[in-house]
Amino acid sequence: MRFITLIPVALIVTVPALAQDWQTVTVIEDGFRSNYPGDPTVESISYETEFRLSLPGRVYHAADALGRYSTTVVDYRDAQRLHDERSANCLKANGANQQDGDTCQNDFVMEVAGAMDHAVAEFLERDGVRITQYGTYFLDMVSGRLLQLTNSDRSRTYVAVHQHAGRLYIQEATVPADMPEPILFLQSLAWVNDQGQAIRYRTLYTEGYADWKFPQPAAPPHSLRDLDVSREQPPRPPRPQ
Repeated sequence: MRFITLIPVALIVTVPALAQDWQTVTVIEDGFRSNYPGDPTVESISYETEFRLSLPGRVYHAADALGRYSTTVVDYRDAQRLHDERSANCLKANGANQQDGDTCQNDFVMEVAGAMDHAVAEFLERDGVRITQYGTYFLDMVSGRLLQLTNSDRSRTYVAVHQHAGRLYIQEATVPADMPEPILFLQSLAWVNDQGQAIRYRTLYTEGYADWKFPQPAAPPHSLRDLDVSREQPPRPPRPQ
């Protein structure tokens, strides 16, 4: 991953979260919301994919006395066009004299299907880390990967990786040794539509398989919620004795 410059991003909405000094940040432009300790810094990046595409993305950084937190969003929505062009240009140039059947193959499907595992591999290859948990995961029925690591300084890193609406999301938190899991950050991630409403699917949502296209012809069955309203329910009347 190659980091470039710090930039401001529009369409960020913040509201107070449940913990002191934390904010719930909704980023309509990147289709998500999450909790952070204060307003995150936004960094523009160029992300190298498994098949060596360079895709645009942003990293939302924040930190407090207890840890460091980030959400990385990579835009895969142009991956099919880029792979189509790469394959067509190779065929036009008579790549490798067309003696190798894989020379000009289009890797778009594998690129998208393997995007989460490629992101996880970056963490597995870090020096001095011990993997303590790695497995499948889902959040609001969006499938993903869950990863926990112990670093060389005994700090702990927690990672959740998902794909949604043509984007890759990497939710990462690192806390000092012996600190509890940063639940307020990790489980605050949610997917939002262009009105900022949270999306929850009715069946498991997975990208990159079968006839996947960007955008999808029709969204899978789902419900929408205003989390800022539903989080503050009025008190219930006492139960009759």
